[in-house]
Amino acid sequence: MRIPLAWHNTLQNKKRSLAAVAGIAFSLLLIFMQLGFLNTAKTNSTIVYNYFVYDLIITSNQFESLDSAHFFDRARLLQSRVVPGVARIAPLNTSSHRWRDPENNDRRSSCMMIGFDLNPAFVPAQDRESLKTLTQRDTVMVDTFSHPDYGRMVVGREVSLRSRPVTISALYEMGVGFQTKGSVITSNDTYSAIYPRSSREVIFGLVQITPGADPLEVKRRLRESLPNDVVIFTKQELVERESDYYVNVKPIGIMFRAGAFVAFCVGGVILYQVLSSEISNRLRELATLRAVGFTDFYVYSVGVQQAVIFAALSYGPAFGFSLLTYHLVYLASHIPMFMTWPLSLTVFGLAVIMTTVSSVLALQKVKRADPADLF
Repeated sequence: MRIPLAWHNTLQNKKRSLAAVAGIAFSLLLIFMQLGFLNTAKTNSTIVYNYFVYDLIITSNQFESLDSAHFFDRARLLQSRVVPGVARIAPLNTSSHRWRDPENNDRRSSCMMIGFDLNPAFVPAQDRESLKTLTQRDTVMVDTFSHPDYGRMVVGREVSLRSRPVTISALYEMGVGFQTKGSVITSNDTYSAIYPRSSREVIFGLVQITPGADPLEVKRRLRESLPNDVVIFTKQELVERESDYYVNVKPIGIMFRAGAFVAFCVGGVILYQVLSSEISNRLRELATLRAVGFTDFYVYSVGVQQAVIFAALSYGPAFGFSLLTYHLVYLASHIPMFMTWPLSLTVFGLAVIMTTVSSVLALQKVKRADPADLF
């Protein structure tokens, strides 16, 4: 029976091992935070698209992302209604304005205003009754996830949106993105009164297809029937496009990925320094093991096992602190951050890679150690 040498080496100097675990755990926590923010950016960039119920969506051929969407001619929606497989179409507009709360010293906050034609088939079932309250002019539904600067979320309270008085008629739950502090849904009439524009202009056309129809086939028919000034996406295509744009093109996604890479490098350097110091202090012992007949594989495995122990002991605290930090971020910003299995496994995989690379580099000293030169 062989002695668990790596475990005993780790426990021999508890203070040094504890310092190493703390340093590695901190780097893993940074990776958790950066990848958590990245996942949140991907999710929150598509909350508007995911909230509504539709199969296809029509938008301008100049479309890049939600925060830079362009108008197209509403006549395209009329043309789409006669395409076989199209069941319903609803125009949808979005724009960002200033929300002013008169009860909070007239504090102003950014707000995404969503103009909709109030067709209940295009919203989640739980909000269809609330949608009926928007038939009155100058009424809005407010997202309950909106920032506390919005003030009290109370039905019947009057606030100001783009300097126009509006009344909160209902509440709904969609979620807050990085673009604004909150959102409201209103009728297209109220939307036009708050944000005057041509009645022929629309940003999105939500399309529901007939039961049993193939979305890709209906998309092809729409593409053949409509001019080239619009493009058509399935819901999944639009979500993936927006997420990819936000992560790979917008600076915020690049920043979070760069932060995760830097945190990974920091953790690797810390682990390498710990292992290098540990191996230097025990070089005679490791060389003696080689001299008395232990294979190089066994000697190297001791170093690798110790690296794995450090990584395993660090992952638990990093995971726990990341859950706490995610919750604190949510309380402070109302931007939901959630731990997912893919995220936890990704960080664990990065920890394994970090361990492997660091241990291989640190164990080069053992490979070059000659027992005759050490005694």
